[in-house]
Amino acid sequence: MANISYIPILKTKRAEFSALTQLAPHVKEKISPLLEIEPVPIDPDTEIPDKSYDEMLDGFGQKVAGACSAMSSIFLDGILIEEQFISAHDTYPMVNAVNQVRAAGIRVIPVTSPTRTQNYRNAIDTLLQGEVCLRLTTVDLVNPQMISTYIQHLGLPPQQIDVVIDLRDMLTEESVNAGTIRIMALGLINNLQHVSTFRTVALASGSFPIDLSSIAVGIYSQQRLEWTLWQDLHTNGQLVRQMIYSDYGVQHPEYTRLATRFPSATASVRYTGDNDFWVFRGRVATRYGYEQYGAHSQAIIAHPEYPGANFCAGDQDIENYAQVYAAYQLNPLPSHKFGSPEVWRRIGQNHHITKVVHQLANLYGL
Repeated sequence: MANISYIPILKTKRAEFSALTQLAPHVKEKISPLLEIEPVPIDPDTEIPDKSYDEMLDGFGQKVAGACSAMSSIFLDGILIEEQFISAHDTYPMVNAVNQVRAAGIRVIPVTSPTRTQNYRNAIDTLLQGEVCLRLTTVDLVNPQMISTYIQHLGLPPQQIDVVIDLRDMLTEESVNAGTIRIMALGLINNLQHVSTFRTVALASGSFPIDLSSIAVGIYSQQRLEWTLWQDLHTNGQLVRQMIYSDYGVQHPEYTRLATRFPSATASVRYTGDNDFWVFRGRVATRYGYEQYGAHSQAIIAHPEYPGANFCAGDQDIENYAQVYAAYQLNPLPSHKFGSPEVWRRIGQNHHITKVVHQLANLYGL
């Protein structure tokens, strides 16, 4: 874990796996992703699961191995598991997922906390192999005795425990820019028992909007509040130990299910700049055309923060789509393709992870 500078928190969706797969080797060696096992899909009309957890996790280990084989380790979290939907025949999903990933040859560190369900904590007990990650929210952190008791129960010394202090979506522009959230974060970190002896400690949060419904068509920007906060903490000299940076990329910390089986997705692109998130907001793709993605591609490569096609696989794709759009404008043909919401989520996350790793290396030598 010594060389890890960034813990991206990602859902176990196909787009995220593809984003990880396409990272350059020098980026992969600097990250240890925290993967959240998705809940089972629910039929939006009947509110009944479309499949069991065992069915959903079929082949999970190979999917993780395909995306993460060049990484020193991953964290795996079952925080999104909905126990009411675990069928009688299912292996407990966290046990199933961790064992599959281990069988595929990937070093996986299970993630837990003292406020998880009893069933979840029992599952963690069976999965311990000398290391664990505690993901602590403010709900956990207000009860230090509960954390201490849980660590004693786990039976591992602090040197074999990684900690992620997760502020989730608590950040606001006012609290970050006025410094009030920094004071709170300093207290949470520095007053954490064993903080200096835990193997690693990371600070996570996410400020990307929960959805794009309130954003008008056009170009929108929003400050990367988690990045501002981490830099403030890292450089002010008041932390008792070095922190690892962690965030949710170009997605909100909360998991949201689609309201309908056939959602009307807009042709919108999420893109990470130096200090801001950029959203190139389009209209409903099925009604107004997928070529909107092509127009967004041209807008991105014309943007002063676009680093060029060689920066990462995602930026190469943006360059390619911009060229396709130029050809389309001259002679529109059905053969011109501009991607899908899944493709553009992959592009956005691939660029974001690469961007963060470069920023940490260039600014702080991490």
